[in-house]
Amino acid sequence: PADETTADTTAPAAENDVSTISETETEAEDTELLPDIPKLDFEGRTFTILTSGLNDTNGKDWITYDVYAESINGEPINDAVYERNAYVGDKYGVKFIEYTVADYFSQQTEFSQSVNAGTDEYDMAALKPEGVVSSFINNGYLIDLKTVPHIDLEREWYDQNSISQMSLGGRVFSVMGDMLTMDDDATAAVFFNKKLADSNGLPNLYDMVNEGTWTIDKLTEYAAAAANDANGDGAMDEKNDVWGALSEYATTFALISGSGYTMINKDENDIPIDASMDEHYIAMYEKVLKLQNNWDITLYAEGVSGYSDVWTQCMDVTFQSDRALFNVCWLNRASLFREMETDFGIIPMPKYDETQDGYHSFVHMYCANCIIIPKTNRDLDRTGVIIEALSAASVDTLKPAYYDKALKGKGSRDEESSKMLDIIFATRIFDLGYMFNWGSVYTNVGSLAGKKGGDISGYSSTMQKAAKLVPKTIQKTMDKVDEIE
Repeated sequence: PADETTADTTAPAAENDVSTISETETEAEDTELLPDIPKLDFEGRTFTILTSGLNDTNGKDWITYDVYAESINGEPINDAVYERNAYVGDKYGVKFIEYTVADYFSQQTEFSQSVNAGTDEYDMAALKPEGVVSSFINNGYLIDLKTVPHIDLEREWYDQNSISQMSLGGRVFSVMGDMLTMDDDATAAVFFNKKLADSNGLPNLYDMVNEGTWTIDKLTEYAAAAANDANGDGAMDEKNDVWGALSEYATTFALISGSGYTMINKDENDIPIDASMDEHYIAMYEKVLKLQNNWDITLYAEGVSGYSDVWTQCMDVTFQSDRALFNVCWLNRASLFREMETDFGIIPMPKYDETQDGYHSFVHMYCANCIIIPKTNRDLDRTGVIIEALSAASVDTLKPAYYDKALKGKGSRDEESSKMLDIIFATRIFDLGYMFNWGSVYTNVGSLAGKKGGDISGYSSTMQKAAKLVPKTIQKTMDKVDEIE
C-alpha cells in the first residue's frame, strides 16, 4: 500500500528466546490451555496484521502495542508479545508482519481499498469497532468468524460478552480476547484519590462495591462534597480548584451503561433494536447529567480550552496533583499514573441503585481494537490456525503481563483494587449503538452531554424524531449481513 510506513516485519526467530519458549513448552503439558488445532508447518510464510498507529486526536496513549514487538526490552507487555509471537512463529513456521497505518482515520481507507481491489494483503486486522469495523460490516467486507476453520469462539481466550453483545443475527464479524489488550485499556472505571477520600470522610469505597451500595447517587453526593473553590475567587478553575469528578464526552455512555442498559438491545433472533427510549435508560441518563453537566462539581474535558492535549496536560495533571476526588476514565490511565505520589484506587462504574444486580463496565469502542478478517483472505485455514494459536498463547504470556504486572503490579496499588479489576473485566458491556450509530442514535443521546446544568428536557422529542431512522438503518446493516455466505 502506498504512503504508509511498514513496521519492522519479521517475527523474532525462535532461537533468540530459547529459554522462554522451552519453559512455555515444558509447562504446556501440565498447565497451558492448548488450542484444538492441527500441528502444521507453514514453512516461513508471512502472516500480515493491519493495525493503527498514533492517533493525533487521542494522543500517544492509544497506540497499538499488543501485536508486534521487535525485541526484548524489559517492559512486561512488550516482552510478552515478543515471547508469544516467537513461540507461535516457531511452532507453526510463520513470520509476522505488522502493517501500521498512520492513525485511526486511515484505518477505513486502507482496509477498504485493499478489499475493493480484491488483493489478499492482510490476513487479519486489529482495528477499532466504532465507525471503522462497523463500516466494514455495513459494506460486507468481513468474514463471519464462526465460519473460519480452527477458530473456536467458545474458548476462554475470547471475550464471551463481546461475542454475545456484538453479534448480528447469529453472525460474529469481530471479537475481543486475550490476543489484544487495547480493549482492556479502553474499559471504563472510576479512579479515586485516596488522600481526598480520607480528608472528605468517605466510607470505604471497596466495601461499598462489595456490598452493592456503590451507586451513581453516591458518586454524585461525594463529588459535590469534595468540590472546592480553593482559591476563593468565586468560580471553579481547572488550574487551581479541587474537583469532585473528572469526565469527558465518552464517559457519558460509560456511566449510563453502568446501569446495565444500552442504546441498542437485541431481540430473541439476535437482531438489534432501539432501546434509547427505555425508561431505565432515560432514568440513568438523567442521573448522569446531574453529575456530568454540573460544572461546579465536574471538570468536563470537552468544556476546557487552551490545551493541545486536554487529557495529558489538564485532566491527568489535575488528578495527579490531588485536585480531583474521582476520575471517570479508562483503564489505560492506571499505567500512566504509576508515578503518582498519592495513592489511588480503582472501582467499577456505579450502579443505578442498590437493587441492581451487579456492575457493568463499558468498553470505549473508539479506542479499543478487535480481531477481524477481510473477505479477500484466501487462506482461512491457515488464518484460523494462527489466530487461535496466538489467542491461546496469550493466556500464559500477554494476559498475565497486562493484568498482573502492568496493571495490577504497577497500576493499581492495593489488593482491593486488584479485586475490583476482576469485577470490571468480568462485567464488560459493548453497546452496538456506540459502534454503529444507527440513525444517529448515539449522536442524539450524546447531544445533551457537555451542556452546563442537568436538564434532560428535550431528550424524548429528540429521540422520537429520529426513532424511525434507527430501525431503517439497522435493517440496512442486517440486509448486508444476510447477503454474506
